[in-house]
Parts: sequence; C-alpha cells; structure tokens
Amino acid sequence: MLVVAFTACGLKGNPVPYPPLPDKKPAVKNMEAAAAADGVALKWSLQDKYGLIDKIGIEKSELGTPGNECRTCPRTFSRIGQITLSKEKFAEKQLQVLNYTDSDVVKGKVYTYRLMLCEGDGNCSEASQVEIDYR
Repeated sequence: MLVVAFTACGLKGNPVPYPPLPDKKPAVKNMEAAAAADGVALKWSLQDKYGLIDKIGIEKSELGTPGNECRTCPRTFSRIGQITLSKEKFAEKQLQVLNYTDSDVVKGKVYTYRLMLCEGDGNCSEASQVEIDYR
C-alpha cells in the first residue's frame, strides 16, 4: 500500500500559460501636426473599442520657454484645449478621425503637442505626442 502512495508525485501535467488578456486600451494612431493659415492643425485617429474615454485633453509645450530649454530634456506641458467625446458618435467603436487647431502660435517657434486620454473617473494617461517647427 505504501508503494502506491509514493508513485504519484502530484504532477498533473506541464504548466500552461494563461491566455493573453484582451487589449482594452484606447489607441491613438497617425497623430500629425501641420502649419495652417490660422495656426497649427492637429489631426489623429482614435479607436476606443470599449468606450472608456470621455475626454481628450490637448497639451502644448514650447521649446525655449522656462523648463523647456532643450529638445532632449523633459518637457513641461500646459492644457490648451479639451474635446468631450459623445458616446453616440463612438457607438460603432470604429476608428474616428479628430481635429484640433491651436491658434496661439508664433512663427519660428517649435511646439510639442500631446494628447491625454481621460476616463470618466478622472484618470488620464498620455497617448501620443508630436512636434512641429512652425514656419
């Protein structure tokens, strides 16, 4: 009887990894900044399959201002605008193209823009960033 008790080591089989979790993060793609007649035109695509995002904050940093002296240094950003998303507009959860124009710009300056995706509970995370030498 003791021989039978010691023959089973408890190994049920080789370990199997857990399946990957579905990617629920919203995706910002193809963010662009272009000089326009009335300022800098920002354009990007947003895909929010699960409807997590309520607002998109648009922030700007100007190279050469205090705290933003060099291109490779960490930048400081200030909020210049916000887009509130309509749930009806994104009901299909397809890739949507969004735009924003910053008219508070000066020719010859270098600007960096970033998008902050904000959920209904107020949590925001950086999604994308683009730089433009406005001429």
